[in-house]
Amino acid sequence: MQFLVREMLIDEKDAVKKFFARNLGIVNRIVFELSFEEAQKSVKNQKGGTLIAEHNNEIVGTVSMKIQHIKGEPTGYIDALATDKKYRRKGIATSLVENSISWLEKKGCRIIYATADRYNSSSWNTFIHKSFSVYEIPWQLKDYGLSFLRLWFQEFHFLGFGTFFLKKGPQLNKNTESREIWHLTGAILGVSIAWWIQALIGGAPLLLFPLYFVVIALSILSHELSQRLVCRKLGLKATFKAWGSGILVNWVFAIIGGFFPAYGSTYIKQIDWYYKKKDKTGITFAVGPLISLLFAMFFFSLYILSREVLLISLARTGYVLNLLIVIFNLIPLQAAGGFVWDGKKILNWNRNVWLFLCVATIILIIIDIMF
Repeated sequence: MQFLVREMLIDEKDAVKKFFARNLGIVNRIVFELSFEEAQKSVKNQKGGTLIAEHNNEIVGTVSMKIQHIKGEPTGYIDALATDKKYRRKGIATSLVENSISWLEKKGCRIIYATADRYNSSSWNTFIHKSFSVYEIPWQLKDYGLSFLRLWFQEFHFLGFGTFFLKKGPQLNKNTESREIWHLTGAILGVSIAWWIQALIGGAPLLLFPLYFVVIALSILSHELSQRLVCRKLGLKATFKAWGSGILVNWVFAIIGGFFPAYGSTYIKQIDWYYKKKDKTGITFAVGPLISLLFAMFFFSLYILSREVLLISLARTGYVLNLLIVIFNLIPLQAAGGFVWDGKKILNWNRNVWLFLCVATIILIIIDIMF
């Protein structure tokens, strides 16, 4: 396949937006257009731009770049990498990334950041093959302190649950990826803090706080490790990654009385692995919601049968938490770059299994309302 990568012309902005509309879901289209517009604002002073890949006079890929001065040094950002659904795995994304790196380096950027939609997704692997490394929160704090949040706002990271920062730069430690145990600990603590915030607002006794932590840890570990166990049975390696942006947003929700269980996810670890709709690995994504549903039923039964106030409160916590995790993981949402969330994976793999989990969840909710 022959294609040309070049800078976007001013009068091609509408064509790029139409390209987003054809190839992205509505949520991701909003995020990509925000990043695209931010890049266009910087074009006049040569601190931003957009590259397009063209095939037969049709746009088949785009990527945007921005330059910010951090600690007096020009720092590049690569974002909104997208390719046409009809021409994926044709080298378009790789060429766009190579050209965007070259564009930023010519502008004097020694350090370049990128955002990837999901761990081990197509965009993730494209950047990893170009010497990018995962840039996790501990390293962001080390480099910038709390001002790393400025980086999040610039890249609309708060809106991209499950997206990851990657970094390319001199003397970058290639072993910057935190161990899985730290991601699991961060997710459990993150969810616990959200629950503690609500408990404090509601006037719950402090005695319950460590017990909440135990219930939350049990719920998260059972969901995520069950998926990992199934992956191992299928001969695949898996790892859990916490979502920093999702955890912080959950804290905000907690302050206003809500809860948003976007704490992280288990991913297939093999590099360049990609999800196939009818692959047997579909069971991997169904087992997590199934385990959480069973835990929700257990805690609900405990809540109904118990007469001890302390136990009732803990049982209710376990029931609500696991129920929300099930609901979140059954939403058939299409994510950026074609990399689907668990609900969509289950639906594509086996519609009957997805329907069974949905119906069982609805029945449990109805029983809860009746009681």
